[in-house]
Amino acid sequence: MATAKAQGAGFLSRLARPFVNLWRFLKDVRAELQRVVWPSHEETYSFTVVVVLAVAVVSAWVAILDVVCMQVMRLLGLAH
Repeated sequence: MATAKAQGAGFLSRLARPFVNLWRFLKDVRAELQRVVWPSHEETYSFTVVVVLAVAVVSAWVAILDVVCMQVMRLLGLAH
């Protein structure tokens, strides 16, 4: 009978283990988020402007390369 209680306790601990691990993980996440140095509003705005400008420049570069490649293909007779 004592082994049945021990097995029951083992079963319950194995059943609860994922939730204990999840709780520990969430506590660690909260602790890490409290240590994060968040950017200011001005930094966020300036970083956003930099990213938008970078995307615009790369898009223009790809468009120019596309036009050049299409012209070369037309000259070679590979495109209509």
